[in-house]
Amino acid sequence: MKGILMHDNDKVGDAHYRERGQMLAEILVAVLLAGIIIGGISATMGTSVVTGTKVREMTTAVGLIQDTMEGVKAVAESNWILLYCLPSGTCPANKGSSNHFYLNYVNGMWNIVSGEKLKTVEGTDYTYYFYVENVNRDDSGNITSSEGTEDPSTQKVTVVVTWPTNNSVTMSEYRTRTKSSYFADYNWNADRASSNVFTNSQGYYASINGPISFVNGAISLSTSTSGSLTSPIFDTTFSGGVAFNGIRWKGNLPTGAHVRFQLATSNSTSSDWNFLGPDGTSSTYYEASGADQIIPITLNNHNNQRYFRYIISLYAAPNGSVPVVSKVIINYSP
Repeated sequence: MKGILMHDNDKVGDAHYRERGQMLAEILVAVLLAGIIIGGISATMGTSVVTGTKVREMTTAVGLIQDTMEGVKAVAESNWILLYCLPSGTCPANKGSSNHFYLNYVNGMWNIVSGEKLKTVEGTDYTYYFYVENVNRDDSGNITSSEGTEDPSTQKVTVVVTWPTNNSVTMSEYRTRTKSSYFADYNWNADRASSNVFTNSQGYYASINGPISFVNGAISLSTSTSGSLTSPIFDTTFSGGVAFNGIRWKGNLPTGAHVRFQLATSNSTSSDWNFLGPDGTSSTYYEASGADQIIPITLNNHNNQRYFRYIISLYAAPNGSVPVVSKVIINYSP
């Protein structure tokens, strides 16, 4: 009986130990689970801290880029030549990814300075700069990577921001000449031949060739042949020069008749004036199929020039009808 009791006690003791073992196992599992959970929370918190830091740094970098782009835009709009011929506005410019610049805001104006700029934000050092590249376009006016013809009224601006350790952000934008102005020449008079320089139209001309006639301030032909008028020197008054965009004329063009232009530009009034057509030679002409149509000017031949002159050539139609031109309009961008 005693033995049985002892046996029962052993069973009770064994069960007791099994319960204690089970409880210990459960505690160990709980501890392990808690460790995993706590570790997971710690890992998440650590990742959150890292992510927050990255977001803050990226936000700061993007802010520096935006500020720089806005400054470059202000420079381009106020004086395009300072961007096209950076940093001083004297061509040829220092362009390409190896030529770094930054902006300084002094006396209400943005100035382009060679080099890179350092700014410390919340203990992090950010180095930033921008560089400028020329832009080419194809015959359809689309921007191309290498082929095509340079468009001197468009520049590619790239801003770079770097910070420790090995972090960087780069962003590019295209800036174009947004200002536009024009010069209108009209009210010609046979008695107003002049070699002076003019800042606005007063009806003067430098010379005529052939049977050019003046009728009520317009020019035409007195016979059924051809003739030309050469303008005096006109001054746009922009010391850095302008980009000449287009030619337009008003008047009447009979079927079969022609009105053609050649343009000469310079930064000196004493220049040898080379009158050019769209291919950059004196053998071609700018021509539209009718009055009041814009004829695009080849920018590469007339970029960043202050002074200009033009030759207008009139050709009668085969039936003897003659064109009449009452106004010539030259569009340009400062």
